[in-house]
Amino acid sequence: MRGLNQRLLALSAFIHDNESIIDVGCDHGLLGIYLCLNRNNINVISSDIKKKPLDMALANTYKYHLEKQIKIKLGDGLSTIEDNTKTVVISGMGGISIVNILKDIEKYPHVQKLVLSPNNDFSYMRGMVNKLGYEIVQEKLIYERKKYYLISEWQKGTKECNSFFGRLNLNDETVRNYYFEKRKQNDKILENLKDITRRKKLMMENCQIEEKFSF
Repeated sequence: MRGLNQRLLALSAFIHDNESIIDVGCDHGLLGIYLCLNRNNINVISSDIKKKPLDMALANTYKYHLEKQIKIKLGDGLSTIEDNTKTVVISGMGGISIVNILKDIEKYPHVQKLVLSPNNDFSYMRGMVNKLGYEIVQEKLIYERKKYYLISEWQKGTKECNSFFGRLNLNDETVRNYYFEKRKQNDKILENLKDITRRKKLMMENCQIEEKFSF
């Protein structure tokens, strides 16, 4: 199978045999197809709020003869979830959007695992998902097409997380580059920033980065 980008390929490593998942905002359904072709006993709901990408997802599903393993559903957020779904996957959108989708996650007590891949607002997403009753298991940072993407796995639990660093491997080159660029970006914003509250936030972020790294 072709067409899976680096981010989705890395995300797929967080999904294992015998999982029942919902891919929220599935676009053309490529992740679900890849998982069904490369994992054992996988069941997938490929869900999207837009009909046009779902039509393509349905066509792709039939192309690979996976209509018995993949259900294509039109709906918003978690509305298409089923009672046997244990894993929720959300990728390809901002951290705030992901949090908005998950805000009613307590209505679905059967969900045990979250695999989330925001393209911004990493710290905000971590803090809010933690408050929703999940704790970080593992994380990975991907750099693709000049943009950083977080892949974050969560399980039910109350252990507090470090919302700024999460569970990233701080020795990883991609992670180090991300925080180096983050500090430079903060410095540039601080040059003309007058808002005291935001200044304190960015300066605190820079202090945390300097404590962990020596650039």
